Amino acid sequence: MVIIRRYRLKEADNKVKQVISYEISACPICSGEMKVIGSRSRMVIDSGGTTLSITIRRLRCGGNCGKIHHELPDMLIPYKRYCAETIEKIIAGDEESVSCDGRAIWRIRAWWAACILYFESVMASLREKYGVEFCMCAPREIVRAAANAHLWPHTRSAYMPA
Repeated sequence: MVIIRRYRLKEADNKVKQVISYEISACPICSGEMKVIGSRSRMVIDSGGTTLSITIRRLRCGGNCGKIHHELPDMLIPYKRYCAETIEKIIAGDEESVSCDGRAIWRIRAWWAACILYFESVMASLREKYGVEFCMCAPREIVRAAANAHLWPHTRSAYMPA
């Protein structure tokens, strides 16, 4: 997956928005040029509690790896149903201004607590490699850096046969 920062949401249909990217995405694995091969729908609950359907692009690397990636706007956190703004508010302790139930707030906090040490290690590694400082108080930037460096944790191995 590749997370983009410069984009706009275009109204495609009723409650369906299409992501229009202003960035040229490179493959996070081999830095190859990527070509659009299609799109898919992604559901997200925005900060007001409204469920939106967002159409995101599927890209195939034309380089050595040939992997397929999804181009996500930075308003989304990979594999999370709430938008990044809601997740940032919950992490910051401002759960009164979000529109989700207590169980969802608990799950988001537990996810962040479980991943924070990994994210700190990833940020230290990227700082050492590229000389770029990251603020650990901006979850959206941490997520973007980890995903674009192909260091986002996934659970694919849980479904692979032994």
